[in-house]
Amino acid sequence: MPHVYTVDLAGMESVPPRWLTVLGYDEILRADGFFRSSDRLTFVAAHALKRLVLARAFPDRSAMALRFIADTFGKPFLAEGTALQFNLSHTIGLVALAVSFHASVGIDVETLGSAPVCRDAMRSVLNFAESAALECAVDWELAFLALWTAKEAVIKAEGKGLSLPLSEIEIHQDRALGPSRYWTLWRSRPTPRHVLALAWDGKDDTVEIHPLRGDDLTAWVPNGGNHGSRAKFAATESDFLET
Repeated sequence: MPHVYTVDLAGMESVPPRWLTVLGYDEILRADGFFRSSDRLTFVAAHALKRLVLARAFPDRSAMALRFIADTFGKPFLAEGTALQFNLSHTIGLVALAVSFHASVGIDVETLGSAPVCRDAMRSVLNFAESAALECAVDWELAFLALWTAKEAVIKAEGKGLSLPLSEIEIHQDRALGPSRYWTLWRSRPTPRHVLALAWDGKDDTVEIHPLRGDDLTAWVPNGGNHGSRAKFAATESDFLET
């Protein structure tokens, strides 16, 4: 069972200092490189969420101490050597993390109205059937973003970067065909402003949702940056349990 954690950043203007205590040195350097405070906020929120959730798998490790490596396509993995799979996405006002044991996962989130959509250019990522269905959509932008996030989630689950044109990925209601296999697909509206899609390699179509706000994420950070006190990881094959 995949688990999806989201953090709604509505109303937040700056990074709570406690979030920085769980980041690695390289992440702090990257955060300091953002010119806009909103970009810095989403980046720090995303990586703090990633570390705080994944630290549940290692009771003897702090969130800050987790190490990550990347494969040749740039996909990150935990260096600790575990079957735990994860994927991260962020957009204006929202961050999202997908986590699963064994099953590959990919997640994407987008913000409605964040940029003008050029229909002619955007059709290049759709196949003929998807383009035809889009023409009948009542809300063109919402329908397009539902397809876009689904395709992005599949690409990220495949873990091969953008080596495959998005138009070659087939999106169905709850399934998607990628270059290597069929993927289970789940889509949602975590807030009225956002569209989310999750793709994973598994037959179980159940998704456990953990919606959070900025204050919730802050409450997960104890003094010293160790793993949080409001949630714990149950080291079983599929359970992330919140207490």
